Amino acid sequence: MKFDIIISINVHEKPDYLLNQIENINEYVSLNKKIILNCNNFMFEELKDRKIKNVIINPLPINKRRGHGSLTRGIVSNMNYAIQNYNFDYFLVMSSREFFYRKLKSGIEIEKNIHKHKNLNDYSNCNWHWPIFKNTKLYQYLKNKNLYYSSSAHEGMCFDRESCEYISKFLKDNSEIAENIFTFNHCVEEFAIQSICCNFKHYYYIGNGVYEKTLEEVDMNKFTFKKSR
Repeated sequence: MKFDIIISINVHEKPDYLLNQIENINEYVSLNKKIILNCNNFMFEELKDRKIKNVIINPLPINKRRGHGSLTRGIVSNMNYAIQNYNFDYFLVMSSREFFYRKLKSGIEIEKNIHKHKNLNDYSNCNWHWPIFKNTKLYQYLKNKNLYYSSSAHEGMCFDRESCEYISKFLKDNSEIAENIFTFNHCVEEFAIQSICCNFKHYYYIGNGVYEKTLEEVDMNKFTFKKSR
């Protein structure tokens, strides 16, 4: 089946809150969509027998933790599941506390929010992740090949299908880098697959960062924001 967009969410607690989030997505995203949940063991048991509109549960639960590569493992697992099972145009990553505040009606609206890469050797463009990123095998790979890097909050990052296939293949072909990312003791979801993607083509960012915001604080050119749970 063809979908305009696949929406990936890592979930670990509060099923009722999740149902409110899904209701919000169904209300604000008018594109043909499928929501893929990557659960921990608790949420998998809570949700596996429920029928929820536009939702599929990744059959492989992953117990993830904050500030750890296991979050990226969950994102990539959902990405691989989407590639293997669906034809789609875009793959959007949302956190379990992220909601839409603006209607998403077309892929053109997503593509207006291109997120650019950075020169690996231009320290003036580096952010707080830099000292940690330099300790990953991915950084060494990029540095040795004189490639680029990119970073963004994972809440709201979006890739087209071709980029998803590239990211998936890169991680399969470079299994040591992949395992280092998935087990790394830092929030690699803020830079890992973004850096892989930007050396292939651009990706998009439609969120409002990692911090909670009110509707008075959001960027009206974006679409999602993070709320308290």
